[in-house]
Amino acid sequence: MAVVTVQNISFAYADKELYDGVSFQLNEGEHAVLVGHNGSGKSTLLKLLTGKLLPDRGRIDWTGGVSFSYLDQELQEGAEQTVIDYLYGVFRPLFDKEEEMERLYEEGAAGNEKALNRASRLQEELLDGGFYALQEKVGDLVDGLAIPKDKLNSPLSKLSSGQREKAFLAKMLLEEKDVLLLDEPTNYLDENQVKWLVDRLNGYPRAFLCVSHDEAFLRQIAQVVFVLENRRIDRYRGSYEHFEEQRLLDMEQYEKNYEAQQRYIKKEEEFIKSHIVRATSAMAAKSHRARLAHLVRMAPPKSDVVQCHFRFPFSRDVGERPLIVDALEIGYETPLLEPVSFVLKKGEKIAIIGQNGVGKTTFLKTILGLLPPLGGSYKWLEGTTPSYFDSDIDHDLDLTPFELLHESFPNLDNTAIRSALGEAGVQKEKALRPLSELSGGERTKSRLALMGLRKSNFLIFDEPSNHLDQKAKEALYQAIAAFPGAVILVSHEKDFYDGLVDYELYF
Repeated sequence: MAVVTVQNISFAYADKELYDGVSFQLNEGEHAVLVGHNGSGKSTLLKLLTGKLLPDRGRIDWTGGVSFSYLDQELQEGAEQTVIDYLYGVFRPLFDKEEEMERLYEEGAAGNEKALNRASRLQEELLDGGFYALQEKVGDLVDGLAIPKDKLNSPLSKLSSGQREKAFLAKMLLEEKDVLLLDEPTNYLDENQVKWLVDRLNGYPRAFLCVSHDEAFLRQIAQVVFVLENRRIDRYRGSYEHFEEQRLLDMEQYEKNYEAQQRYIKKEEEFIKSHIVRATSAMAAKSHRARLAHLVRMAPPKSDVVQCHFRFPFSRDVGERPLIVDALEIGYETPLLEPVSFVLKKGEKIAIIGQNGVGKTTFLKTILGLLPPLGGSYKWLEGTTPSYFDSDIDHDLDLTPFELLHESFPNLDNTAIRSALGEAGVQKEKALRPLSELSGGERTKSRLALMGLRKSNFLIFDEPSNHLDQKAKEALYQAIAAFPGAVILVSHEKDFYDGLVDYELYF
């Protein structure tokens, strides 16, 4: 049975049409993934499914009684609730029932037999509902997603983007709705947390639809693959590996059919041209022309992949040891780590890896002077000019990509700014839309384009590949590899940094 049915929908942003008569359905219990290139409309499709956006044409029908939960890239919910209240809020009806039970037991103790019987029935309902195992259930999710224990009593608004997303993901899994709609759920998870999430999703008894550019993750959870390309959606039943094999065969067959049709059209046009002027064969030529006019012509094989190229201009050499870190202690009130010491040499590229919350981003912000050290020291060699990619892309969302670059480089003319964005894969119509309306991949590309306008001799990246599709990741890899200066890269994607860095630094 279908839990949601999409019928012949179309949707456009300005002059960019994302879907042209798209139809599909998600069935009860299906574990499905949605793939496509940056900007193809995956996140927009999830927003259409949730009713946050409405299609220009067509309809989306949820089966009566079906419930869903949505994890998006801009979590805004419950900002002033503490994390623990937010999670236990899922079970508010059970807590209300417990309060009612306790009140009835008090009445029963005073001799009200009906109240005592009612209290007893409520206690059985709480037992059946797993009420007395809630602490263990919530604790398992907090541990599995590594939500910091010292943040459980903090308001969601005080958490980092990654911590808030983990809290909402935990809430979704606690709610156990009929359908989970997940947009890039692994962006803020380290390797162990991704493994934990894979196990939870594979054991999820209901349906989900997941958008992700992490192919290793998709390979482990997909039972159905929807591919969004060229304004249409194709459905593949089976594993991700089966999808890749079948997709390749389908594309090869389509190209063959298209070429065969083109040969047929050419042959028919040549026949018509040579026979239409002859009295003896004009009738036959007209018949061929009528048949050709009714032919449904196949669109040329093409891909909607937006080509992108990143570059990070080098300023100048400054010496053999651009950064020296000596017994550096980082944190806010107490150190998050043991003292950190290392020397980064000229041209070296290193990856900083470790579990989420251990202090990787805090370390970067400390050596950049954005946070004060708690002890020890760090020293930049004179003339070193670091350029920083911040993983927290929740700021400046009211700006367009064009405005983002123009604010930092007001002397650049419009053509130069558009060229920089276009080179990074931010197309013309996207450059003039607020970042809040763009996908995570398009926001990342916009900020990488900004980095591409700054001359630097030291690059610092905090999870730059999170929202990028495979082609964009490859382009970023090549740009970092080509940079002659030193690089510090924080990443949880070993497939991305493997072979790129000289060594790994474990936090």
